[in-house]
Amino acid sequence: MSNIIKFAVLLVGALLIALIVRVVVASSSKPSEVKITTAKVQVSAADLPQGLLLRDEDIGWKAIPATEVPANAIVQGAPGSADLKGALLRHPVTSGTILTGDDVILPSAPGFLAATLKPEMRAVSVAVDDVSGNAGLIQPGDYVDLLLTQQMDRRTDSPDLAVSSETVVEHVRVLAVGSEIKRPKNNGVAPETVTPARTVTLEVTPRMGEVVAVAARLGSLSLALRSFATVTRDPAASAAIPVSSAERAPIWAGDISRAVRALPHARVAEASTGGSYAPPLPHTVTVYRGSEKTDNAAGAAGSAATSVAANSVSGAPPLPIVPAR
Repeated sequence: MSNIIKFAVLLVGALLIALIVRVVVASSSKPSEVKITTAKVQVSAADLPQGLLLRDEDIGWKAIPATEVPANAIVQGAPGSADLKGALLRHPVTSGTILTGDDVILPSAPGFLAATLKPEMRAVSVAVDDVSGNAGLIQPGDYVDLLLTQQMDRRTDSPDLAVSSETVVEHVRVLAVGSEIKRPKNNGVAPETVTPARTVTLEVTPRMGEVVAVAARLGSLSLALRSFATVTRDPAASAAIPVSSAERAPIWAGDISRAVRALPHARVAEASTGGSYAPPLPHTVTVYRGSEKTDNAAGAAGSAATSVAANSVSGAPPLPIVPAR
């Protein structure tokens, strides 16, 4: 009986060993599955023209096999990856194109400011403060108008023309704010801790540059931010849109303030009705007549009248009367 049990145990053991060997052989004969890894690379989010300063909405991320990542591509999470926000696009790209370091000029690269200028354009800087610079909210890549405000009270006696404001340059691109030539990142820094810029560099034509230089000597300059939504990003279409069809007349103080317009009329009304308006006092005139000296306007008038009467009797030509000033 014991031999039968031993034989059964050996048989079961042999079956188990055979089953294990079969599983091992079967698993080794199957081809091993290849594990595919992917990487996210930066791509263009739309058709972008040459010379564009890239913004957040211009770029995106796309997952591709790691084996297909081109050299110098911007890989998400890779150490030392360049930030393409604010970079200049060297050539046109279509939507979905993988962007590499060779496709852009980074803001930290030498000559970046000159590279951002369109052909035949110039860069000119203007001084701004917290008010004229829109409280620091204007950033590189924005489009602005340049307003000139002048104090005209030394050039005219009319209160209506005491102050004037006019737009001297329209639709120019901001290249730099202070020394920053790309849009700042939002790192949670409070606005009051950011040092305000004192200059703004604009992209202008040679003629506009002359206008800005003269306007800076005439009065104070202010920046008016324009909407991005009204301007197409297609260079050909943007060039076909007229910026201004006709010259607009300047705005004067009398065009804005009713009090300034009413000021000359109020003075005339007060003088005619005997109101609180007081005419200026006459200046004292000193008249010398022989050894006599008169130091007031009334005495001067009386002495002058006496002199006229005396000269008319003697036949001598009358002396000129000195009017009170």
